[in-house]
Amino acid sequence: MTLPVDGARLPDTGHRPQSTILILGGAGMVGLQVAREAVRELHPKRIVVSALTKREVEEAVGILRAETRDVEFVGAPGDIFLPQSLQGIDRAEIIANRKHFDALFSEESSLLRMIEEHRPDVIVDCINTATAIAYLDVFTVTERTRILLDALESRGGSIDVHELQPLIRSVRELMIAEGVPQIVRHIVALHRALEKSSVRVYVKVGTTGTGGMGINIPYTHSEDKPSAQLLSKSAIGFAHTGLLFLLARTPGASIIKEIKPGAMIGFKRLGEMHVRLRGDRKPAFLVEPRDEDLGDKLDTHQKPSSYARFEGRDIPLTMVGADTGENGFFTIGEFQAITYPTQMEYVTPEEVARTAILEILGASTGRDVLSAIDGAITEPSYRAGVLRQQAILAMQRLEESLDGKVLPSIAVGHLGPPKLSKLLIEAYLLREALGEELKSMLRVPAAEMQKRVEAYLSAHPRIVSLVVTIGIPILRDDRRLTRGPRINIPPAAPHHAPSPIDRDAVEKYARTGWVDLRLQNFEVWRDRIERLSRAHPDIVAHGSAAFDLTKYNDDRFVPGDVVGWLLTNEIDEQGMVGHRLF
Repeated sequence: MTLPVDGARLPDTGHRPQSTILILGGAGMVGLQVAREAVRELHPKRIVVSALTKREVEEAVGILRAETRDVEFVGAPGDIFLPQSLQGIDRAEIIANRKHFDALFSEESSLLRMIEEHRPDVIVDCINTATAIAYLDVFTVTERTRILLDALESRGGSIDVHELQPLIRSVRELMIAEGVPQIVRHIVALHRALEKSSVRVYVKVGTTGTGGMGINIPYTHSEDKPSAQLLSKSAIGFAHTGLLFLLARTPGASIIKEIKPGAMIGFKRLGEMHVRLRGDRKPAFLVEPRDEDLGDKLDTHQKPSSYARFEGRDIPLTMVGADTGENGFFTIGEFQAITYPTQMEYVTPEEVARTAILEILGASTGRDVLSAIDGAITEPSYRAGVLRQQAILAMQRLEESLDGKVLPSIAVGHLGPPKLSKLLIEAYLLREALGEELKSMLRVPAAEMQKRVEAYLSAHPRIVSLVVTIGIPILRDDRRLTRGPRINIPPAAPHHAPSPIDRDAVEKYARTGWVDLRLQNFEVWRDRIERLSRAHPDIVAHGSAAFDLTKYNDDRFVPGDVVGWLLTNEIDEQGMVGHRLF
């Protein structure tokens, strides 16, 4: 699709104006341009500009306010990956302070608070998440941790607690630098924030990590190639895409989209700059070179203060070039090389921003990565649907032929959380105790269901043994728990220490992983059976329209199908209905 030229109006889609738009990374090249495009095309009442520092936010808001007075601009500085209590505290202090470090894992990220406070209708996320995570440099931290471990191990004997402090700090840093746990926590926090909000559309401006080039990319962030950090950036960038893909297929969530530029994004401005070398906090000055003899070791980083100023005076490392935002400052030569045809080339922030706005408007740009993946994956097939019933019948015939030699094929717990095994076992017990006809089951009160199931278990001790052996305990009215050597929920504590238990915990585990033989659960099952019987499709009266995800297409109570229907239609512990919307 060809985007409209700069300044041209986008097509009128009849899209209603957005009340509030939150732009994460709104002070950057793309974020600032998204705000401009949103003013022109979405006509919001308010735009919330979020960026890491207060200075960045104030500068961006000042620019936008000078350009238009028709929109209210609100600044929201802060690191969305950190809890509110850790805002303004640098990474080194978080690692050194046990209280801060614990808060990093136990408290909600500030993203949730930001969404709750500003209540946006649309979020455009322009933060380069993959870079932020990958360039914590897990490889260097891992090597440092290994060296510290080797040093302590080689010491032998007793070790003073103070000697452990460097290792403790290094392990904490390693826990923070691990990319996959970070991106998973971020997506889980995002999901939690979105499901509690009125956000209709979330658009992520992602990254390929290599600007669309291959694994042999000649451009890195100053490190040598092949760059493990850069490949980590790509890995996290596409892990991010995979998790967003799952989020986009989650019922009840916002509309999720991702735009993934496959080129360098540039440029923010052209001009002279007093350059700050990567990793340094202060701008650089020319130093007086000195010679040294090469030995068997090379110190790659020495203190700049140990070198004299060039010609005895402060000559700033100032050059003319292109400011490309997060990617850094490129000299004329660097800019020429990276944008050369067949190299990374580049795309302007205006083009990326206009693609984001088109996606918010619902236009078909063909550049939503998540839609592309959704259209490319191998879907369930007609052949598999036909073979499903044949496979089930074959297993049932085999089970009948081996009667007495095998246990009933109910559940072993290899599939899904303990709740799945719990539901399958409870459904099996109801069918065995009451018969499989839904109409006859409906005539049995909950108390009678309970009585018959208990009688069935008393007559079939092998079934009780099967259930508890696979880690599913059985809870009864007198708060008695029938169990085996292992229990799947609650999850085992470190060193298999006993888990605390109270009334609330019992209720939680009874819902999510214990076979519940209390009267209240049989009342739940009787309600389910009523809904199953009402959900039978009337194909004669309504034709193919009678079949939808809410229908149960059988007069019999078939445990596996019943549980599949429940997982599709029943509200789960997070308040979500499980069925797919596509």
